[in-house]
Amino acid sequence: METTIEITNQTFARLEKLATGFDTPEAVIIRLLDNIEGNTESKPVLTFDPTDENEFKQKLIETKEAEVVLYKNNDTREIVIWNANRLSESSNLRGNLWSGLLRGWKNKKITKVELSILPKAINMPGDDTEQTKALAHELGLTFHELLGLDYDISDNSSNDGLIYNYIIQFDESCDKDILAKIEGLEEGLWINASSSVFE
Repeated sequence: METTIEITNQTFARLEKLATGFDTPEAVIIRLLDNIEGNTESKPVLTFDPTDENEFKQKLIETKEAEVVLYKNNDTREIVIWNANRLSESSNLRGNLWSGLLRGWKNKKITKVELSILPKAINMPGDDTEQTKALAHELGLTFHELLGLDYDISDNSSNDGLIYNYIIQFDESCDKDILAKIEGLEEGLWINASSSVFE
């Protein structure tokens, strides 16, 4: 038995943006419901920043690098860097994702995916873009989460200047929800970071 429902043009337009390939509106609704219910039998919903997929693709072709946050049905997440060196104007953005980073998404229990363009370093003195990317990745944070935190970096070194590691000290005013995502953060809001992050 089928039931007919009416939706506004605005809602239909929102459903259209979430469609994959030749999805029907019902297929999109089923995927959204499965997502809420934690059913990973349906493909995970992909969200892009910038939200327009064409704009996202153009920026990715320019920068060659995006941050991908994979949310799983056990309330965990994994942050990976997508090095899209081979992506071109003729490439299928979603096709590249499903055959690459998202291959085996069912076994990985992925329910939702957020993709955002990472800024390109400008190779100027004082530009710490690459260091921020590396540190965010080591701490299990997104690039933008780390950008929103105040912290100081000091080194742990020997008397002859050999650096063993670095100490990241976060300010007490930092967002506690973001800090809670850092595994191994000490009570005094500090954590050791590998020296390789700062090379």
